[in-house]
Amino acid sequence: MRKNLYKGIALLLIAFMLVGCGKAGGETEPDVEQNAQVGTEDDSQSMEETEKEPEPVVTTVTITATGDCALGVLETHGYQGSFHSYYDSNGEAYFFEKFKEIFENDDLTLINLEASLTDSMDIVEKEFNIKGPQKYTGIMTSSSVEACSLGNNHTYDYGKKGLEDTISALQEANLTYAYNDIVGYYTTDEGVKVAIVSASIIASSGGVNEKYLVSGIQSAKENGADLVIVACHWGTEGDNYANDYQRKWGHDLIDAGADLIIGNHSHCLQGVEQYKGKIICYSLANFSFGANRNPSIKDTAVYQQTFTFVDGELQSDITAKMIPARVSGYNNYNNFQPIIANEEQASVIINNLNVYSAPYGGVYFDEQGNLLIKTAE
Repeated sequence: MRKNLYKGIALLLIAFMLVGCGKAGGETEPDVEQNAQVGTEDDSQSMEETEKEPEPVVTTVTITATGDCALGVLETHGYQGSFHSYYDSNGEAYFFEKFKEIFENDDLTLINLEASLTDSMDIVEKEFNIKGPQKYTGIMTSSSVEACSLGNNHTYDYGKKGLEDTISALQEANLTYAYNDIVGYYTTDEGVKVAIVSASIIASSGGVNEKYLVSGIQSAKENGADLVIVACHWGTEGDNYANDYQRKWGHDLIDAGADLIIGNHSHCLQGVEQYKGKIICYSLANFSFGANRNPSIKDTAVYQQTFTFVDGELQSDITAKMIPARVSGYNNYNNFQPIIANEEQASVIINNLNVYSAPYGGVYFDEQGNLLIKTAE
């Protein structure tokens, strides 16, 4: 009986030992807890990375614009000393040579093509008729000019045939163009779609051409344009100040959705205005101008503006400048090759631009030609 008792006690002791060993062997709870905590930290870090905002996509587009380019001659010009003779002697790249690097480093260069590119003899009766051969598109393509406006008072100098020949030549050269109800489109390497709208509104003509501009802006927006540039041929020749008609339509076109307005026709510089955060260049004067062998006004400027998009949205900042220039490298005649103005000439041009812009109250240019916004006093 005692043996049975001892045996029972022994069995109880063994049972207690087994339970104790199990408990000792199961002392892994801190490790499990630690692993659980590590897992929670990893999951939290992963969630934070998932919830982190993506970096915004920033894209910039630099537009360069010039004054009137008469790539041709007047019907009355002889050959000697003419635009044609300079082309034959120097080649197509000669005319924009001094600005080629600037044009190459932007995203889009826009000129006002004030000439018919045609061999047509169907001349329209008027005081001045300007034309050049169709091969003169090479003047543009050889110097990184991508687009031209045709909305001016010389596009139709040689009638319907002259206009058709001009458009045909531009299409063959793969150049973007805009004219009345034809909206030009150019897509930059970064994928920004730029629309160009152009018309001559020197004389209202019942408002037909003005309607082209408004409907062109609307069409551009409907077709997904990211940026809309309007090229206006307007104003009074020789007048450095925009008239009331220019100012009215400048404002109306921005109200309609234009992002930048480039004006021409006066053959001299006019002022610059900021309206609702957009820039109106009332006139950029002449550039390479084959229709005048010795223009009395040789000062000009090239306008350049960089637009910024963040995640596809156009920003309100204005980064722009004027590059002071001269239409010729000589003071007493036109060699049809615009040059960048020297320091003394540039100072005069910038000062004049500030005088011409003063009545509009919004902007001025520093000594380097950078456009600055006036602050309220």
